[in-house]
Amino acid sequence: MKKVTLLYLAILFELLTVVFLSVSQVSAQSDFEAFLGQPVADYDIDGIIGSEWADAGNYGDVAFNPTGTGELWAKQDSTYVYIGVRFTADSDNPWVALMLGEAGCMPSNTDGALFGHDSYSANGYRDISFGGLGSISIDQTQDGKGAINVETSNIVTVELKKPLNSGDSEGKDVAWMEDNAYLMIVMWDSDGGGSSGGSANHRTGSPTERALFINSSVIPEFPGLILLGALVAVVILVVFYKRTIRIQ
Repeated sequence: MKKVTLLYLAILFELLTVVFLSVSQVSAQSDFEAFLGQPVADYDIDGIIGSEWADAGNYGDVAFNPTGTGELWAKQDSTYVYIGVRFTADSDNPWVALMLGEAGCMPSNTDGALFGHDSYSANGYRDISFGGLGSISIDQTQDGKGAINVETSNIVTVELKKPLNSGDSEGKDVAWMEDNAYLMIVMWDSDGGGSSGGSANHRTGSPTERALFINSSVIPEFPGLILLGALVAVVILVVFYKRTIRIQ
């Protein structure tokens, strides 16, 4: 009896250890993971998070600059990187920008994506590069596809589809490589200068920099299966003990 009990305990311990190590390896690599997933058609980049994001990494309570938190999705398909953002603004006319590949306050020659800016594309997307604090340049070659959608209650959704490697060095585009991490900042504004109706100023506060890891693997499903196996092992062990006690 003791040998069987020890065997069950050993199996349970190994299963839980594998689960812990698997989850730790994924989360320790970066803040966000752009897992390998299915391509998204241009027409699905519409500012609405749908089933096309089902195989993406999904993260909640993400801090945005200058204020607020929201939700973020990320994935890649070996050709494009996809990033989705959703949060609640304080107006129905904000702009949103992603700064890609660098840290700090809008450093020069940094890749970016701009959504909903009244002076450039009031309801759309522009591929940009930053030229220093308060300065942007519209890329001559507009790479990728993007969309912004503001719903009732000022819920803002942004979707971006951009080539992993567009070859657009003049546009300062990031040459994303699989199994590498890149810094990213999400910022927004609602108090003027391309936006209106709110009090959020993207220049206030310190930018919250996050690392996006371009993962060459799909979202790991085996930790969940192993955890289920561990739970089954626990149930079996409990039943075994009950039967042992009855026999005694």
